Amino acid sequence: MITNDLLVRIAAHASDEHQADLRYSLSARLGLRPRHIVGVRLSHLTSESVEVSWITIDGGHHTTFRFPEAAATPDEVLEQLGRVLTGSHA
Repeated sequence: MITNDLLVRIAAHASDEHQADLRYSLSARLGLRPRHIVGVRLSHLTSESVEVSWITIDGGHHTTFRFPEAAATPDEVLEQLGRVLTGSHA
């Protein structure tokens, strides 16, 4: 079961503990070098989307990425999150 509390914890954990992974994944989607992204923050994670904020030398950026399909389990949330951050549809 996916609870709001779990989604908040997943987003906070990823943002706080996996910066290098987030920067690398987002840079692949955006066509940037990972070092050009200073930091990434995930927020408002749901079973259908995630809000992503990041900082580059050009300033702050923000967007919402919708998942290709709604997640039904925590593992599916993580899988969909990885897909939208890298731009993968596989």
